[in-house]
Amino acid sequence: MYAKDSARDIFHHALQSVLPENFMAGYCRLDDEFLRVSDKKYNLQKYKNIYVFGSGKAAYTMAKEMEKILGDRVYKGLIVSPYDNKELKNIKVRIGSHPVPDQKSLDAAKALLDRMQECGEDDLYIYLLSGGSSALIEIPIPPVDLEDLQKSTNLMLSHNLDILEINTLRKHISQIKGGRLATECKAEGIVLVISDIVDNDLYSIGSAPLYADKSSFADAKNILDMKDLYFHMPDSVTEVLQKGLQGEIKESPKEPLERVEHRIIASNSHALQAAKEYALSLGLSVKIAQEMMQGEVEEMVKKMLEIAKSSKERCILFGGECTVELAGEGQGGRNQHAALLMLKEISQKNLNMTFLSAGTDGIDGNSDAAGGVVDKASCIRAKELNLNLDRYLQNFDSHSFLKQIDDLIITGASGTNVIDIAILIKGDDDG
Repeated sequence: MYAKDSARDIFHHALQSVLPENFMAGYCRLDDEFLRVSDKKYNLQKYKNIYVFGSGKAAYTMAKEMEKILGDRVYKGLIVSPYDNKELKNIKVRIGSHPVPDQKSLDAAKALLDRMQECGEDDLYIYLLSGGSSALIEIPIPPVDLEDLQKSTNLMLSHNLDILEINTLRKHISQIKGGRLATECKAEGIVLVISDIVDNDLYSIGSAPLYADKSSFADAKNILDMKDLYFHMPDSVTEVLQKGLQGEIKESPKEPLERVEHRIIASNSHALQAAKEYALSLGLSVKIAQEMMQGEVEEMVKKMLEIAKSSKERCILFGGECTVELAGEGQGGRNQHAALLMLKEISQKNLNMTFLSAGTDGIDGNSDAAGGVVDKASCIRAKELNLNLDRYLQNFDSHSFLKQIDDLIITGASGTNVIDIAILIKGDDDG
């Protein structure tokens, strides 16, 4: 088997391991009137009604599995997805926008809030949370309006802020993030989480609508100051931050509610473990790198090469999420850009290796691809087509380059999101 085929297969198996349809039934099951969630069970007879809510890139696939598990016990529900999914039996589906919120995101959030406020103290809700929620559901604090919300989001996305920094600001101009949504619902809750954060920090995933917030208005302002963005933000955003600093707007909750329990049911580490097991089955020596993919993608590519050089294992697996400061007008995302940067290293240093980087949600940046996979053969094809690699890198047009040499990873929207996986295989292409 060629190393490039092996890399594709390893990624495929990692992705399959974190698709809700492949693991949720094992994590949640119904035994008579008891719902078992991992090692805990809930007596459903003690609740008047069972609701199912959710938001994120995996919300629909999770809700679909939850309906299979609970059946007609679901009284009502509403989930917010970025995709135009079909209605479920008892769960309404609303559409929001990602990565920049739009009017659909505001309307969906209002519908979700209204439905959650219907719940009484004798009800139970199950909330299905995954990455993407931050943009998909939003009710900004006045006077922030949709236009200003979009402008501030675009500014942060284009200035290389990482997801934790972006979410810190989001939580301080929002009426529902940072644990605020949980306070609007009187019922007991179970939040099942597919994590898209490197360290599975519940304060960060989806901007923590049902958990709590360790950050403050001061933290939000400091981040914008450090990135030289504060005075570029819309006046309404800086007004809210100033009111928060002066105590005129209450800080977000600092402790999670006791009546709402969070459980992480899938994460990047689950996917990496599945990737390792499959790579071992191919006869490869394997290592999961302790160094997570984070920070600027160009620096991370250099680190990955250093780790590969010092590792005795032939296959090294990485997980995480890098940032990339966009400057050109091309198509692509952080994973395809990483593949192109690695291809440049392979070409310049004549490295005998294969490299794959892809997002588990199936969408990388502004393209229809999840990522890319490259090796020495990619260099040959690019030379035959007379492609100027540096020019594509400068224009951040990795998608066009990789498409021409048939090295894209295309899965379509996967229905899950445990951030990114990179696979580096050293040695001969034929293994």
